[in-house]
Amino acid sequence: MLFTKDDVVGIKVNPVGAGIISTRLEVVDAVIAWLASNGLPRQNIVIWDRFDLMLKEAGFTPERFPDVKIEGLQTMCEDLPEGENADHSRWRDKDGNHVSAPNFDREVYYWADVEGPKDLPYLNQHVFNGKHSYFGKLLTQRLTKIINVPAFKSTGNGISMATKNLGYGAICNTNRLHAPLFFDVCTEVLAFPPIRDKLVLNVTDGLRGQYEGGPMPAAQFTYDCKSLFFSTDPFALDSVCHGLMVQKRKDMGIKVNENPRYTEYLRYAERLGLGVVDPAKVQVRHV
Repeated sequence: MLFTKDDVVGIKVNPVGAGIISTRLEVVDAVIAWLASNGLPRQNIVIWDRFDLMLKEAGFTPERFPDVKIEGLQTMCEDLPEGENADHSRWRDKDGNHVSAPNFDREVYYWADVEGPKDLPYLNQHVFNGKHSYFGKLLTQRLTKIINVPAFKSTGNGISMATKNLGYGAICNTNRLHAPLFFDVCTEVLAFPPIRDKLVLNVTDGLRGQYEGGPMPAAQFTYDCKSLFFSTDPFALDSVCHGLMVQKRKDMGIKVNENPRYTEYLRYAERLGLGVVDPAKVQVRHV
């Protein structure tokens, strides 16, 4: 139903919060074993995220996943000293451009009328500035199918799960988008063909959850959720998981702001025909 043996399948993980709330290695093991047992060569599988360093820190390495490709859309130097002593040559080429710039497709971009900062620390993390956020060539030119495997965690009164894992993981130059367009990005980026036409399965890793302090790791707010969530529709999935997260936050005594703005991006997606979020139309099966 979802794959052929000739597909090149990208498994999008969330490595943020390694060992605390990142996508569990064992869940990815199971996804790969399922694909391989149905005839997809391991060499046709790519575990990916935006940052190569984060993948390594979370345990997604060639040694851990033999014969499977591990790819970050970009590199970033995290240990640069501040001020004039910073050695920016490690992430810039001889022309002063980010060494990861060739990894992004200049023909496929998310445009927003928000200017990106021009300081070097920003460029180190975001590759480009300006008003264009380019998609990785991995998505536009190489992958034929995508499996989205996010973690189960909050971000303020919202969530950082299926749609955010791709909305902010598939493009560069994103920090400029957080304040004015935080949740809209989670809908609009997923409308582009490199995701819309290739995303066939979402598996939210809820074996462990984090109900406060997200999207960064906060061990004191993690708990054993002991659930995996499967859907072909990332918006339906996030709609269901948002409701579960709100209830968990209330159960833990957290004051929850249930303003509709925290779920409007999901209804926006439904209006665009990208998914279904109306509870009356979403069928939830418990196994």
